Amino acid sequence: MLNLPENVVGLRLARIDRRGDLILCEAMRFDKGRDAVDTVLRRARISGRVEIEGQIADHFADAIDDDGDIVVSVALDAKSYRALKTKWMRCKVEKP
Repeated sequence: MLNLPENVVGLRLARIDRRGDLILCEAMRFDKGRDAVDTVLRRARISGRVEIEGQIADHFADAIDDDGDIVVSVALDAKSYRALKTKWMRCKVEKP
């Protein structure tokens, strides 16, 4: 298991584009809470980098609690971000 806090129930993907703009996706809440978040992140780890509280370059996810507050950030790379976005937790980009 990844070292996630007990109160984590969802994820919100984010990335920084080439112009330096922050691109946020809609937050996803999982019915099975922390266990589901752990499973999704372990699946993404097969594709690339997934580090709880790691150094963020340009792809990351915020782990959120029931209130939608950020509990911890998860550093990703382009491949793990793509695996999450297109396969394990399909979500839409939020409009600015």
